[in-house]
Amino acid sequence: MLRCIYQKEKRKGGISMFSQPFLVFLQVAESGSFSKAAARLLVTPASVMKHMNTLEGRLGLTLVRRSNQGIELTAAGQVLYQEGRKLFQAGETALAKAREAERARGISIRVGSSFLNPSRVLTDRWAPFREAYPQYKFSIVPYEDTKEQILSVIASLGERIDVLVGAFNSKSMQENAGYLLLGSHRLCVAVPKPHPLAAKEALTLEDLHGEHLVMVKRGETELLDHFRDRLHQTHPQIHIEEAGYYYDVDTFNTCEQQGKLLLTLDAWADIHPSLCTLPVAWGYRIPYGILFPRHPSENVRGFLALLQEKGLAFPPEP
Repeated sequence: MLRCIYQKEKRKGGISMFSQPFLVFLQVAESGSFSKAAARLLVTPASVMKHMNTLEGRLGLTLVRRSNQGIELTAAGQVLYQEGRKLFQAGETALAKAREAERARGISIRVGSSFLNPSRVLTDRWAPFREAYPQYKFSIVPYEDTKEQILSVIASLGERIDVLVGAFNSKSMQENAGYLLLGSHRLCVAVPKPHPLAAKEALTLEDLHGEHLVMVKRGETELLDHFRDRLHQTHPQIHIEEAGYYYDVDTFNTCEQQGKLLLTLDAWADIHPSLCTLPVAWGYRIPYGILFPRHPSENVRGFLALLQEKGLAFPPEP
């Protein structure tokens, strides 16, 4: 047990309630030599001696006497080992009880939710697994996904929000967070209801000739840059206008007020009551997924691993 706890303490910096020098001392006392303790802890004898010197220096005590046959505990070392071993066992029991209490309370995953990126995309997908994994509970945290704030929200993941769900395909977004794929949305066109095209059930590319189509600014989303290039090459009659790197509610409002068409997603069909979201005969889809902190907590890391294990989420293709 000491070896496992020591290795976790060494890798993760604080998995145990006890310091590395103290854990090393307990192993030295039980092993009877630095070399045997080093072998059991999977470290070098020099590392063991360094930890022992550190502990003796901190406590101002001589804990062991060194000899050719190994080591023996001093009177102070014997007392510290006997009482320290009791403390160690009590600490491990307390930690196990604390973890059990945490499991009984549940693991809260804080899911960000906004007008354009609602949390239900994840919570609905997770619904069939709630009964099998009752420990996971969602705490919904509202946030503003305006053009000015969205990158700061993503950069601060882990502080107030653990995960975001949506079509986060821009370079800046994925540079500031980890990303798992959930699926894809169909690329559509939103049309103001007074517009003649709003009467159609679906659009062709020829329907868009002569129209002003608003889409995100070039340079931030590779998939849409490719889409724009194809559109320009094959249908130059469509007038493309840029709306900035990201959409917010004002983007939808502006298109409705100015009578312009908006490149959008089927997932956003209900965003604006005065816009009709129509499919187009081009077959383009945009991936959507989960954004999470670059260094997620243990609970969040476990939840994300479970999503992948159950086939709900996938690493993005390189």
